[in-house]
This record gives sequence, structure tokens and C-alpha cells, in this order.
Amino acid sequence: MKTVKIRLLGLIILIALTSNFVMGQSDTKIRYTESAELFINDTPLYGKTKVKKLIANIGEPSKKVDYPSGEISYFYEEIGVVFFTKDGTVKGLGINFNWDGDEKFPEKTYTGTLNLGDSEIEKDTKSESIAAIKSIEFICPIPMMCASKDREAQINCTAAFKDEKLTQVVFIIK
Repeated sequence: MKTVKIRLLGLIILIALTSNFVMGQSDTKIRYTESAELFINDTPLYGKTKVKKLIANIGEPSKKVDYPSGEISYFYEEIGVVFFTKDGTVKGLGINFNWDGDEKFPEKTYTGTLNLGDSEIEKDTKSESIAAIKSIEFICPIPMMCASKDREAQINCTAAFKDEKLTQVVFIIK
């Protein structure tokens, strides 16, 4: 009887350690490079990325919303991101940092890492920090908005602020 309990305890500990290891490895990593390339968990997102590939990469969404325009948004509430799609192709990525009531974004704060060029972006990042990124040129025409300067790039980035707090970072994929 004692042997069974010890084996059962060992199995429970093994499962717990394995679960912690797997969960620790599942952090979402989003990178926007100086060449205007966008990666999620080292998988590139570009103008022809299909929704199926996205779901294979990060799993099933927590919610899906269809809009009259034909756009479908795939929400990943638990990690704080939403993907905007049209005709089965990813057209944008929205990341929530400090929810401002915009229902097109998840309420939960982004839980992964976001790098814009050589800078890591967090919920306390200020517009001055975005404007100061050396590897990607951003313009901040008003205190509540910064955007990547190269409008000809295949992927553009904008960052929105409210009351000096970063609310969302959005990537538009052409």
C-alpha cells in the first residue's frame, strides 16, 4: 500500500513539474523588426498568412467576432491579443496593454513579450520611449499616437495612448 502511495505521489509531482515546464515555455513572443517584419513565436506574419496557420501556432481563440464589413476578429483573451482577418487571411494584430474600453480589443493585458526593434515594450511604456527607438523610426504627431514612419512598408505599427498610458499596439499587414 505504501509503495502505491509513493508511486502515486511521484506521478503527481512529475505531472506538476512537467506542467510548469510546458506553461513556462508557452510565453507569446511578438517581434517587429527594423525591416518591418512581424513574428509571433518566431513564425512570420505577412500579407498571405492564413488563419489556419495562426491557429496552428497559438491555438484556438477564446472568441471570434464577425463584422458586417466581412472582417473576422479572433480574440485570445487570456494573452491579451486579437487578430483581424479578411477572407481567411491575417490583416492585423492588436495587442492590449491598458484597456480603454475599445471592444475590438481584449480586456486583459498582454502577457507575453513585445519587441519593437531593439526595445521591449511594456504596459508602462511612454510615447517618448516609442519615439526614441533607434532601430525603427517612429513619428508621434500627437501625444496619444505614434506610428512607424515608413508608410510604404508591408507592415506598419501604431501605438495608442490614453492619459499617457499605453493602451494598444496595432500592426496593419498589407
